[in-house]
Amino acid sequence: MKPIALRLILTTLTASLIILSGCAASRPQEGADPARRQIADVMAPEDKSLLTAYDPWEGYNRWMYNFNARFDRYLFAPAAEGYKRFLPQFMRTGVHNFMRNIREVLNVYNALLQARFRTAGRSTGRFAVNSILGLAGLFDPATEMGMYYQREDFGQTLGVWGVGPGPYFVLPLLGPSTVRDATGIGVDYAVWYYVNLFGYREWASDQFLVWPTLLYAIDTRANISFRYYEMGSIYEYLWIRDLYLEFRKFEIKR
Repeated sequence: MKPIALRLILTTLTASLIILSGCAASRPQEGADPARRQIADVMAPEDKSLLTAYDPWEGYNRWMYNFNARFDRYLFAPAAEGYKRFLPQFMRTGVHNFMRNIREVLNVYNALLQARFRTAGRSTGRFAVNSILGLAGLFDPATEMGMYYQREDFGQTLGVWGVGPGPYFVLPLLGPSTVRDATGIGVDYAVWYYVNLFGYREWASDQFLVWPTLLYAIDTRANISFRYYEMGSIYEYLWIRDLYLEFRKFEIKR
């Protein structure tokens, strides 16, 4: 069996990438460098509009943001592009549906902890319908029946309970996060690991190079349009940070 640390990294590789899926961008010239400006370079001394983000580790966060960008540019994004190029659309859709169906267990327990019982019921219904009628989740008839997918995580649950986000924190490979949300990723992984739905986790962990988890990560990346350094702004780090924090506020309050 592969080391738990390796499975943790591979399994949660896409958790924060989902947050970036709404970031539209235009492609800059090849070789564009990341923004290195500090807050003082962006705003006038009397302007406090960008000081609402608590980013006491900005030096580390910028360094990790740049590291993640290079990992994405030279390894992760090319792997996702190759995946899209060589695997037919119907197969990619099946993989995406299957992986999302497996994750419903996290949506259900987090919705219950948040007292969002309607959401928990819908996620339970989605799992039942897609597991039976959708051939173990390869198809998604639940959506056609009006049961739309809603992602929940323990970071959201902590936010609903009144736990503040804490310092902004860029995670290795995973990207934008906070101390609260990073803790949530660990709790969600522990639930996924110990629930071992249908024996999937045990089976996936025993595969060569843990390929099912790698496939999950690559499929998720392939379904995200965001690319680092493509916003056409030298202040990309600041925009991504604020977009992430605002999006998490929305998810908690919805």
